[in-house]
Amino acid sequence: MALKERDCPKCSFTPLVPTPAGGISVDECPKCGGRWYDLGELSKTVKDPKGFTEAVAKGPLKPKPSVAICPSCHKNMVNAGLVHELLRVDLCPVCRGLWLDKGELGLIDRLLKT
Repeated sequence: MALKERDCPKCSFTPLVPTPAGGISVDECPKCGGRWYDLGELSKTVKDPKGFTEAVAKGPLKPKPSVAICPSCHKNMVNAGLVHELLRVDLCPVCRGLWLDKGELGLIDRLLKT
């Protein structure tokens, strides 16, 4: 069975490309540099997995509807704070994957240090 192509939730009709990240492969947009993380993948790429897991256990911070469509299950995502309420990311409430814009992984690592 062939896998469905995943499109960038920010750049219309732009297929995501498998990209190595922290010893795993994630889907990256060749245009905007954003990355899609399936459930559990982000904790394998952050510098402080334990701190990240503790922060995420608090749940999405101040969630609101998003216009972004999940590249995996094609449902509407939710825009919410991750680790800190000011770091807004798009989360899929159905498949529980998440979208990080370019540079947001570094922000997560810096926020976990504080």
